[in-house]
Amino acid sequence: MKGLFLKDLYMIKAYCRMYLLIIVVFLAASFFGENLFFIYYPCMICGMIPVTLLAYDERSRFQQYSATLPVSRAQAVSEKYLIGLFAQVAVLLVTGLVQGFRMRADGSFSAERYAVMMLSLLLMSMLASSVPLPLIFKSGVEKGRIAYYVTIGIVCGSAVLFSEVFKGADAVELPSVSLFVLLAVIAAGIYALSWILSVKFYQKREL
Repeated sequence: MKGLFLKDLYMIKAYCRMYLLIIVVFLAASFFGENLFFIYYPCMICGMIPVTLLAYDERSRFQQYSATLPVSRAQAVSEKYLIGLFAQVAVLLVTGLVQGFRMRADGSFSAERYAVMMLSLLLMSMLASSVPLPLIFKSGVEKGRIAYYVTIGIVCGSAVLFSEVFKGADAVELPSVSLFVLLAVIAAGIYALSWILSVKFYQKREL
């Protein structure tokens, strides 16, 4: 599996440079602005990195080639989920630092508000990859593309919804942290279930 990680890191360096630029631009915008869409979008992009890597694998027919390697299909699936998880956690930590500084700077920091924001980021980034990946591992990128676009729509819509919730936070009490903790746990469960389903689907798929 180490070789798969190295291969995907090279692919990210070659094909996903624009993602890094977008993340930096959106994080900078989120520091100077109040639009929470700029906060949520980088996490969503990181959730989509495994989908992008799978698209390049399919185009280059690497999946057929990998059948000759000493790597099981379960390991191939797990590597994509792990690299997506690492990317999500990295961006989540950077976003947390940026937003912590922003909230301190403008005097809006509160532990509850910050916790709700971070947990909602975790929730959406995990859902961004949990939904399309099983369908892609089952039927390929082209047939899974619909789920990909539906997921983008859902996450973007959720970002707008959360933006409205935070804008009205002074007039309306924010949902409790415990609710978001529960939702984050559910999202982690969905991610694990998605992982298991992807392994099962990919093991039965004819390449």
